[in-house]
Amino acid sequence: MGIFSRNQGENHNNITSVVLIEQTQKYKNKTSWGLSFSNSAFGDPIAMSQTVPDGTELTFSIAYKNGRKKILKVMSGTAMADRLLQMALDPDKRNGSDDCIEGKSGQNAASAEGKSLIKLGKNQLPQGRYIIGKDLPEGTFDFTWVWGEGYLSLYKTDENTTLGNNLYLENVGIAHEYQYRQCLHLQCAAGNMLIIGGNLVVEISRSPRLNIDL
Repeated sequence: MGIFSRNQGENHNNITSVVLIEQTQKYKNKTSWGLSFSNSAFGDPIAMSQTVPDGTELTFSIAYKNGRKKILKVMSGTAMADRLLQMALDPDKRNGSDDCIEGKSGQNAASAEGKSLIKLGKNQLPQGRYIIGKDLPEGTFDFTWVWGEGYLSLYKTDENTTLGNNLYLENVGIAHEYQYRQCLHLQCAAGNMLIIGGNLVVEISRSPRLNIDL
């Protein structure tokens, strides 16, 4: 049946979008036994307890073709976590995420009202990966929702792996309470990788200079 149960309607073919909401480091208590020779020639048994990392819990928001949505928590390193991360960071072509905004995909082409096509305006970015200093200039920027829903994340390197390199992650949209319309004052340094996921379109602008009078 794969990593998703068909009986529960969670076959990955039924999923339309996956958004990584949160990463939480888990810890566990570990006890180590040893001998202390300070008071006894034969050694006295002692126990030392310490807290050690025990994996990362990933929280995903999953939407299905039948309109159902759910929040799912899985541990990193599992087959399910790897599959969901792949779908969240690299949505496959069957969902139309690799097509242009004005392409054949009805999901990406329809506006929020489902009546018109969206056309990218000046300084508007569709889903994709952007390298700061190459695709986008270096600086501090504000990102404002234009259309669709998804997430905006920033990583400190442009290497193939993104795990452990996250600097910023926010869900963007207007459909759910956990989504935001704006991501403000995001500092993007040369070499950072900006990822816009889902079918999201945002407008990028330079953040205004802070006016602080304390």
